[in-house]
Amino acid sequence: MKFRLSRSEPLRTLKQNLPRYEALGMNVEIRLTDADFNRAVSVKDLEELERELRGRKISAFCHLPFHGLNLSCPDSRVMEYSREVIREGLEIGTILGCRVAILHSGFSSQIRPRQVEAWKERFIESMKELVTIAEDEEVVLAIENAYEPDANLLLEVLQAVDSPWLRFCIDLGHAACYSRMAPEEWVQTFREQIISLDFHDNEGLEDEHVACGRGVVGYDVVYEALKDIEGTANITLEVADSDLDASLDHLASVGFTFEKGEMPESEIFPSTNGV
Repeated sequence: MKFRLSRSEPLRTLKQNLPRYEALGMNVEIRLTDADFNRAVSVKDLEELERELRGRKISAFCHLPFHGLNLSCPDSRVMEYSREVIREGLEIGTILGCRVAILHSGFSSQIRPRQVEAWKERFIESMKELVTIAEDEEVVLAIENAYEPDANLLLEVLQAVDSPWLRFCIDLGHAACYSRMAPEEWVQTFREQIISLDFHDNEGLEDEHVACGRGVVGYDVVYEALKDIEGTANITLEVADSDLDASLDHLASVGFTFEKGEMPESEIFPSTNGV
C-alpha cells in the first residue's frame, strides 16, 4: 500500500494554515464538526477556499459533523435531523472539493445487545440514502470506527450497503482504547475497504491523541498489516504540532514512507478510473 499524509484541521482555521501544509507537501482533512460555524460560512468563502486548495495542490478530505447526531435513532425526527446535518456537511465538503467525507456511526455502549440488530437496520437505511447523495456528488463516504467494540457490526453495514462509494476510515487510536480488537486486526478486517487511517496513540484507557509510538497502538505491527495491501490510503496525523516530528520519526523507523503532494483521483477511485 502507498501512503499520502494529511493533517486534521478545523474549517475555521483552514485558510491561515494552508501555506504551511503546502510547504510541507501535506494534504488536509477538514473538520466540519462545528455545524453552527459551518452554517455561518458563505458559499463565496467556501469557493475561495476551494480555489486556494486547488492552487496550492492540496487534496482535501473532510470529517462530517457528529456531535449530538444519531443516524439510527428510534425517534424518526432525531434521525431525520441527523441526516440533514450530515447532508449539510456533505454539501460544504463538495464545495470545498473534498472527494472523501468521513463520518461516525454513532454507535455507543448505551445500545443494549438485544437492540443492536434494529440499530443496524436503521443505520443501513440512513447510509443507503447518504451514499446515493454522495454518489451524485462524486464523493466517497468513509465510516470511521469510534466506540464499536469490534469490527463485525460495521463490516456488516458495508456489506449490506455494498457500494464502491462507501469505504472505511480506521482510527487506530480509537481501536486501541475503545475496542476489544487490536489495531492491526481492524486493518486485516477492512483491508479491501480502507481509504483513510487516523494515526495517534494512547495508553489503551482513553483517547489521548499523543505522538505515534508513545502508546499501545503498535505502529510496527500496523505497518506489517498494511504493507502488502493494494492501493493508496490517506494517513491523517491527529496529534499536536509539538508531537508531529516525533510521530513522523517513529513512523519512518517502522517502515512508513509517504508520497508528497495531492492525492490523484485515480488513487481515490481506482475501480472507476477517476470517475
